[in-house]
Amino acid sequence: MILLIALLLIIVLSPFVVTLRRGVTILNIVGAAVLLSATYAVSERRHFLAIAVILSATSIITTGLLVAFPSYWLVLGSHGSLVVLIGFFAFTILGYVVRSGKITSDKIYGAICVYLLFGYAWTFAYALLDELQPGSFAASNEIGRSDYVARVMQLRYFSFMTLTTVGYGDVVPLSPGARTMAMLEAVMGQFYLVALIGRLVGLHIVHTTSSRSRDEG
Repeated sequence: MILLIALLLIIVLSPFVVTLRRGVTILNIVGAAVLLSATYAVSERRHFLAIAVILSATSIITTGLLVAFPSYWLVLGSHGSLVVLIGFFAFTILGYVVRSGKITSDKIYGAICVYLLFGYAWTFAYALLDELQPGSFAASNEIGRSDYVARVMQLRYFSFMTLTTVGYGDVVPLSPGARTMAMLEAVMGQFYLVALIGRLVGLHIVHTTSSRSRDEG
């Protein structure tokens, strides 16, 4: 639940916070809080916790250096590390969600977190592609190449519109790589919802049937 709240806060608050004088710094602090929340979410297994701490530290350091010393290679390092880290969190939490057992509120929160984490992972994957292949995306309001935060926020919007297959069309993929990634994200978003709902409903039925059998026995 803590991770879910942190993810929702950064989505809702970032457009307003970024306009402040220290907006980028505040966003980085909130982002670090999200990483810490995700690290706590996977802390049940020690080897997962160790991996999460190492990846989180790498991501926080590269992002901090990017803010202080903007450069092309730091952008690649920051975006790349975030893709790996968020993907790791998403699949680790997903493993917990689909694990057999009672469907608890924690699993519901986890399922929602995974969906949001997928959107964030694709955000930084798009940002990484846009750095490697400038012009991969076109938007109705173009953003300067040096405004990294605004570009990430724009691609985050595009990512979630693609994940939910809404697609307003104000940001469109142009390059073959961008179009392929957008297609894969849309398919993954729909497949995740269908497969997850089916899995959770199945586990709920199994648990309910088992409980009734024990009660009748």
